[in-house]
Amino acid sequence: MSKCVVACSGGPDSMALLDQLNKQGEDIVVAHVNYKHRDTADRDENIVKEYCRKYDIPVRVCYPVHEKGNFQAWARDVRYAFFEKVADEFDTKILYVAHQMDDVIETYLFQKKRNMVCDWYGLKEESIRHGYQIIRPLLSFTKNELQQYCNENGVSFGIDESNLTNHYTRNVIRHTQIEKMSRKEKEAWILKIQNENELWQIKREGIEDFYKSWNNDVDALLNQKDAWLYLDTFLFQTLHHHFSKKYMEELCVQLRRDVLIEIENWLLERHGGKLYFMPSPKDVYYKLDELEVKDYPDFIIKNEGKTIEMFSVDASDFPLVIRRVRVNDTIQMRFGNKNVHRFFVDRKISKIHRKYWLVVENKVGNVIFVPGLGCDVKHYSQNQQFYFKINGLD
Repeated sequence: MSKCVVACSGGPDSMALLDQLNKQGEDIVVAHVNYKHRDTADRDENIVKEYCRKYDIPVRVCYPVHEKGNFQAWARDVRYAFFEKVADEFDTKILYVAHQMDDVIETYLFQKKRNMVCDWYGLKEESIRHGYQIIRPLLSFTKNELQQYCNENGVSFGIDESNLTNHYTRNVIRHTQIEKMSRKEKEAWILKIQNENELWQIKREGIEDFYKSWNNDVDALLNQKDAWLYLDTFLFQTLHHHFSKKYMEELCVQLRRDVLIEIENWLLERHGGKLYFMPSPKDVYYKLDELEVKDYPDFIIKNEGKTIEMFSVDASDFPLVIRRVRVNDTIQMRFGNKNVHRFFVDRKISKIHRKYWLVVENKVGNVIFVPGLGCDVKHYSQNQQFYFKINGLD
């Protein structure tokens, strides 16, 4: 039998789960997080430890310290990271959590209130997170039923008093809507959520089929019904999180023309009818006392290549500096100085790719070579030649 981690806060839901799994003979290790965020936090820890002591179940406790940011979001990330750590310690990938029927409805209403785009609305009975299998076996029970289970089976539990306030949005939803529902009404909500998820998965499959043959044609994307959803899916493939419908619709409007948009630490651009999405380039600076044929993280120096990649240097040029293009960079051509920016305009190079471009600068600070675009008049000769290729711009 595989060992499993049971996330247990000491509340009625997780204590009922722990007791049920224990009675089923599961090979259990318990993981408890004490945020020290309320007066009864230590009480709940002791409830969990006492149950585990009684049944000789190993237990692990984490005491994280919140420094800044949204507490709820931080707390969720911390506890799941801890659960995964405990799972690794006991060589398992199975994690049980005590979400129940009320939580499914609460999560769904919360998602809708915030106009969130989600892979799944509400909560799934089983899901995968970072390679760990998360199992929620209590989704057919209401919170009241689990508290009743604990009372009838002599299982101690604590009530988190922070859940009794309206300080958080989820609490407001719970107190003003869910707690007023009968079980029959809750079952109707669960059916509604299931039906919506089924339709949603069909829609997602259609979007995935679109991307199998898509060639980055922007208009082909924008002309789809619910284009905002197609764009969100495109961004999700890289960023692994969704955006609001409103924000995606705004981006769709902007992408009707050539534009460069910064999204988090990435750049989205419409250029030449195509859609490009690349990470914002980091700064690049190399100081070379000699040139040797080798691979660098951002470029390659070769001893053969295309003519447009070729340049030559002599001893007076060193040390060379390899860096990103700057706005006012110029290079001396046979017909006079040329602003490097004009190369980009003349060759119709996208703004994203311009940000990645490198130049070679000599000892006195003159740009002597723009790889793939041009070499200054003094460094294009038949002397020893090197070939320079920028990585990632094929």
